[in-house]
Amino acid sequence: MKLSDIISKDVPVLDKDRPLLDALDVLNEQEYESICIDEGGKMVGSISYRDILFRIGAQRLRAVAPESLYISGFMKDFNASASNDTSIRKAAKMMLEQNASCLPMFFGETFLGIVMKRSMLRFVLEKDVPISGLIKRKFPTLRSHDRVIQARKLILDASVPIIPILNEDGRLLGAMGEAEALNSLIDFHKYVPEKHQKARIRQLSIGATMKAGYPTTDLDSSLGAVAQTMLKEKIPALVVTESSKVVGIISSDQILEYIVGSFPEEQ
Repeated sequence: MKLSDIISKDVPVLDKDRPLLDALDVLNEQEYESICIDEGGKMVGSISYRDILFRIGAQRLRAVAPESLYISGFMKDFNASASNDTSIRKAAKMMLEQNASCLPMFFGETFLGIVMKRSMLRFVLEKDVPISGLIKRKFPTLRSHDRVIQARKLILDASVPIIPILNEDGRLLGAMGEAEALNSLIDFHKYVPEKHQKARIRQLSIGATMKAGYPTTDLDSSLGAVAQTMLKEKIPALVVTESSKVVGIISSDQILEYIVGSFPEEQ
C-alpha cells in the first residue's frame, strides 16, 4: 500500500471567506478531521477542530459573536504537501513537524486529494506490535465538575486530542475532546448574553458536554487492533487502561511517531 492509496478525493471544500460556523457544521455533520479551504479555485489550506479551538476560547474573542467570524481567521495554510511518490514515513514526519491534521497531494500543479492523519492508521492495521511502549503516559486528567475552559487549555498546552475525565476513585467517566470542547464554547457564546459571559464561563462544566463511555483499550493491545478501533469509531485517540485504571493515551500522533521510527524512507 502506498500513500496514494489512502488519499481522500471527495473531502468538503469551503471558500476562505465563508462564515466560520459553516466550517463547524461540516466538521460536525461529516465527521472529518479537517476540511479543505479554497481561494479563487486554488486549495490553499485546511481547518480543523483544533485550529478553531486555538482561537475561539481566547480572551480577546470572547465578546465576539461566533456568527460574525470567518474561516480566513482560523484556517491553517498548506505549508507542506505530498506527491504520488512521497514515502509513508516522510508524510508522517511532515504531519508531525507541521502539527497538521492533513496533507494535500499534488501531481505537478494538479490537486489529487488530501491525506488525512486518521487515514495514515491504515498502514499499521497488520502490525502486531504491543502499544505499551508507544503510549503517552504523562497526560492531563480532569473531573466532571471542572470547567470547559480548563479542558481547552489542557488540550492545547499538552498537545493531546482528548482529556480523560475521571471520578473521585480515578475511574474513567468519559473524555473531553477537541470537538466537544469547541462545540460547548460555541454554544455558550451563541446563547449566553454577552453581559453574563464573563461570570458564567467559569461555571461551564465538563459534565454535561463530555463524551461518556469513551472507547478504551488494554495496555497489552496490539497497534493494529488500536488502529482498527480508532478508524471504526472515527476518534483521534484511545484511553489506555490496566486493571480498570487509566494509564495512558494513544493517539494518531503516537502512531505517526511509530511510522517515522520504523518505516523505511523509501516505503
